[in-house]
Amino acid sequence: MLPKGTALVLEGGGVRAYYTAGVLEAFMEKGLMFPYIIGVSAGVGNALSYISGQRGRNKILLEKYTDSRYVGFGNLIKHGSIFGYDFIYGDVPGKHLFWDREVYEKSETRFLMGATDCRTAEALWFEKHELDEKFSAARASCSVPYLAKIVKYKGMELLDGGIAAPIPIEKSLSDGNSFFVIVLTRNANYTKKPLRYEKLLTMYYRKYPRLAEALITRHDAYNRQIALCEELEREGKALILRPQLPLKVGRITRDLKKILPLYDEGLEAGRQGLQKIISRSSDIHLKS
Repeated sequence: MLPKGTALVLEGGGVRAYYTAGVLEAFMEKGLMFPYIIGVSAGVGNALSYISGQRGRNKILLEKYTDSRYVGFGNLIKHGSIFGYDFIYGDVPGKHLFWDREVYEKSETRFLMGATDCRTAEALWFEKHELDEKFSAARASCSVPYLAKIVKYKGMELLDGGIAAPIPIEKSLSDGNSFFVIVLTRNANYTKKPLRYEKLLTMYYRKYPRLAEALITRHDAYNRQIALCEELEREGKALILRPQLPLKVGRITRDLKKILPLYDEGLEAGRQGLQKIISRSSDIHLKS
């Protein structure tokens, strides 16, 4: 376990987050674990296999189960969400690909899953122990606006954590951490642009005006948080791992010929970043 104050910060990005899966696989190769992990959207899904210590699980999920059941417009028509959350968080761990909840629950890592409150547009954070049998907190965190239904959980109406906290660095800072390993799913120099359909968005979420406003201004939040991450890295307080070239993989891509190289890039980036992370402490014992 890395020393207290070391945080792992995970962006989302749908299928793009298989880059993150590769990074976390590299960490698992050496038994590297963080005392604090915070993620939103697909970053949460990747963290579940990481905390449960299941090497190779996310790659198996990629190779065997990233099909129309996982993501596709058929899901949108049948279930109201382009991602098949009943399949991802129901059938996969329950029938196809074991997920070790016991190891997850025994882990000493503090794990925060971010979602967005549709009425206030504020970020809500669910602790590790709040993950119920239906994975409700994870589902809420991953529920992409327009392409997924609002998740009702604990009396709240929730959507993708990446709306309120695209990169959850500010929450990690406020929790007192001092060094951050930040895994992004966009290349360096990427800048998010404003949305071009504000009126349609405002009408679609007319019952949730604050949510609509947060979506309209999300590019500002994203670019501000990227700038903060980069400033922390310049100060020696962070290490950013991210794809080096513009991605050919979209949020809902299913083409393994495009996704697998992204996973491999993340795996190599994670391996290269290990020594920089390890140098932060002399108390880390790696597997031989």
